[in-house]
Amino acid sequence: MKKLFLLIAFISLALYSCRKDEPVASNGVNLKFSTDTVFLDTVFTSIGSSTYNLRVFNPSEDKVILDRVYINNPAGFYTMNVNGTAGNDLKDVEILGKDSIHIFVEVKHNKKPTSLNFIAEDSIIFVNKGTTQNVKLVTTVRDAYFHFPTSFVLIDGIPIPYSIIAPENQTTTWSNDKPHVVYGYGVVDENANFNIPAGTEVYFHQNSGMWVFEGATLKIAENAISGIGDSVIFAGDRLEPFYEDVPGQWGGVLGGLFIQGNSGNHIINNTVIKNATTALRLDSNVSSLTTLTNSYILNSSRVGIYGGFGNLKAENVVVANAGVHLLYAFGGSYDFTNSTFANYWQGGTRSGGGVTLSNYLELVDENNKTYRLVRDLNQANFSNCLIVGNNQEELSILEDNSGALEYFLQYNMIDIFDDVDDRAYDIDDQTHFQNNLYNKEPGFINASENIYALDSASQATDQGTVSRQTPIDIIGYPRLDGQPDLGAYERKY
Repeated sequence: MKKLFLLIAFISLALYSCRKDEPVASNGVNLKFSTDTVFLDTVFTSIGSSTYNLRVFNPSEDKVILDRVYINNPAGFYTMNVNGTAGNDLKDVEILGKDSIHIFVEVKHNKKPTSLNFIAEDSIIFVNKGTTQNVKLVTTVRDAYFHFPTSFVLIDGIPIPYSIIAPENQTTTWSNDKPHVVYGYGVVDENANFNIPAGTEVYFHQNSGMWVFEGATLKIAENAISGIGDSVIFAGDRLEPFYEDVPGQWGGVLGGLFIQGNSGNHIINNTVIKNATTALRLDSNVSSLTTLTNSYILNSSRVGIYGGFGNLKAENVVVANAGVHLLYAFGGSYDFTNSTFANYWQGGTRSGGGVTLSNYLELVDENNKTYRLVRDLNQANFSNCLIVGNNQEELSILEDNSGALEYFLQYNMIDIFDDVDDRAYDIDDQTHFQNNLYNKEPGFINASENIYALDSASQATDQGTVSRQTPIDIIGYPRLDGQPDLGAYERKY
């Protein structure tokens, strides 16, 4: 085997030596390119882009030595690397006969904009013994308000960088004329009132989020009407199409949007929160109410909504695709009407239900012993909802008898274990379950594309109760016939 390896190495070296000594083209050669224009995806100023690959082919039998390869505007928006050599102006670049080289192109960081949104154009020039060719570079660049951390706090030894985006005892309203990009945690300070108007785009860098302190009040698109006007967007700051639906792009150890402690009543309306770790976290705020309406929480790598003794009222909400739970309600109070919980997670296996109701949490102390932290689940109501997914059971109920566990589900469609012995609850118990459908087909138009409107074969149409219906659905379509559909969408006939 060793002799064979040495023989292969010798042959490879010999072939390389032969290619290395091949004749050099004396005249200019018309090179071939993998594309005549490199389109880089939309980026923010100061962030830069992913790397894009341009292949340059030498169609000649002879080796080509390019006199010069350079970006036309060296002070422009682009930077390149030619076969491992970085630089925007390189000389004597070799391409062996019938071979190719790779040029990697990126948008530069920290480049100042000339307007809010503009097209950055440039080109790579190839000079080859009197023959000049070029490949165009094109990208859209967006300006934004940038919020960089100014300090940090240690939590369990972990540094959390942050900046104050809404100062204490003040009312702050963000402008929606251009996006906001947050690095670290943007903090809404104690007793601050923070308003985010409809149409605002908020993008978070990796491990970043928004932290609402105790005593503060958050209002997102407060007066926006469902289906009218632009949504507020909370997403990661990579705008390339590859990142469109990639979970876990933002949200640090505190989660994405973290509302801590009791305060004023929060409003989250007409909002899309997507691609976070834990998208919305409500912690120890049972005495203040968060209202969530006409909104989407999509593609969370861990949890869509985490309630740790939270207080949440939700209507016309879609929570879809999470690596662990769509909703984890650990103590507190929760009320959902005409909402869709759909977990068709494709990033690996999940254990437990998409919706989990619990009055305890198992923890490990400093002596490595497991103990239970019990918090009363005072209310968990679901009406006209869909609780479905690709697990056999999408509703889990975990109870410690030392604490309260109050829940009531009526007129819902729920995926459950067929075998009663596998379930930790009794669906025939009328104090907890009434008029629900089990293991039926919701009939979404295209769940793989996050389209959760109902198709013509849906078994969720006309199955709700008018006593708990919302008057319009998540896109503003009225529920008029007295037989509301289940979930956030009313089917259009």
